Amino acid sequence: MRIWALALAIGAMLATTAVRAAEFEFRLAHYLPPTHNQSTNVLPDWIGRIEEQSEGRISIEQFPAGQLLGIQEIFDGVRTGVAEIGWGLPAIQASRFPRTQMLELPFQFTSAEQASRVAMQLAEEGLLAGEFDGVELLVLHTHSPAQLHTRLVGAMVPQALTGLRMRFASPGIRAMLVAYGAEPVGVPAPQVYENLEQGVLDGVAFPYEAMKGLRLGEQVQYHIEVGLYVLPFYLIMNRQAFDGLPDDLQQVILDNSGVDEAARVGRSWDAEDARGRAYVEDLGNEIIVPDAAQRQIWMDAVAPAVDEIIAALEEDGVDAGAIRGRIGALAAQ
Repeated sequence: MRIWALALAIGAMLATTAVRAAEFEFRLAHYLPPTHNQSTNVLPDWIGRIEEQSEGRISIEQFPAGQLLGIQEIFDGVRTGVAEIGWGLPAIQASRFPRTQMLELPFQFTSAEQASRVAMQLAEEGLLAGEFDGVELLVLHTHSPAQLHTRLVGAMVPQALTGLRMRFASPGIRAMLVAYGAEPVGVPAPQVYENLEQGVLDGVAFPYEAMKGLRLGEQVQYHIEVGLYVLPFYLIMNRQAFDGLPDDLQQVILDNSGVDEAARVGRSWDAEDARGRAYVEDLGNEIIVPDAAQRQIWMDAVAPAVDEIIAALEEDGVDAGAIRGRIGALAAQ
């Protein structure tokens, strides 16, 4: 009887330990669907490392698809503590992040890993001047360079876009599409599929990963590989939640933040981009790859729009020329 009693007591002790709540329970809010690579791989990998390295003292629950905070609510929702952690898109509030949006200018990067490393270096060097005040910026990364994807028209030169209704994600990208003669249409990412299906959109500017992750490859036929731009994304943490952690747990968070973490995330997006490209090939879609001379035509056509964007930012007090120069220097390393 004593042996059984002791065994039961030990079992109860182990069960209590197993279900003991973490010391710090955090909510991570974002807007992408639960089937997207960011939801199924990137964020779970990051969460897993935080929980493991904290020895279970930190627990993080993911809330995708705007379940906790909508796409426009993420930054302020994290800042005010509705969620302790958030992953979001600066472009959705472009006027709030003018320096960060310099990363969107066309033809600056060849991969998400490269662009993400540069993005986080800019932040750590203080060149984003107060745009992330009020939160702890953990990671600033980008997607892979965006290509142009159309339903009915494919060609090597910008004239192919004349008159096409193309979805844009930010004011800067809108200006690029106008320079190519397209008619920009603002549509939230989760609604792009149905707008292509219904013929409201003739095409989109997205990285290849969206062709698979958002199933857009089903609704387009042509893919023009120009490597037009990247979009930055942030992973942020509520300042009070971070400051409330003991030093050793703050270090766990910091060990999974910064330039190396941004590059790690960028590599994951590049890998998913390659899978997205293979996906549209399997669908039988046509991939169009302009040669160097044709790509220069794309670059030249958008150059005046870029000059206007930089001039407008300079008028608003942003040292856009210096930031662009630093981006180029870092990208070349």
